[in-house]
Amino acid sequence: MKIITIILLLFISLNFYPQSLSNPLEKFETDKMLHFAGSYILTDVSYHFLEKRMNKNKALLCSILIGVSVGVTKEIIDKKWGNGAEGGDLIADGLGISFAIVIIKF
Repeated sequence: MKIITIILLLFISLNFYPQSLSNPLEKFETDKMLHFAGSYILTDVSYHFLEKRMNKNKALLCSILIGVSVGVTKEIIDKKWGNGAEGGDLIADGLGISFAIVIIKF
């Protein structure tokens, strides 16, 4: 589990190479990768925290709800005070949560 998280974080950090700021499309891809990674990490960490305090099915459901609620809240904040909400961000959040579920179950 830790190895997957470390590999994911290293993969994301590769996009912060200074020359990547010159291409606006790369910023778009970086944003989606950050949404994916953030949702994955939040769901995984919250599950492992909660599984010690409740049964595994409840912990999984609560961790999914935490990931979804943080992603939706972020988009609401972006819509009201940011540059506008993007549906692609919610898709990336959903993929990150789904990936966490797959990793947790297997």
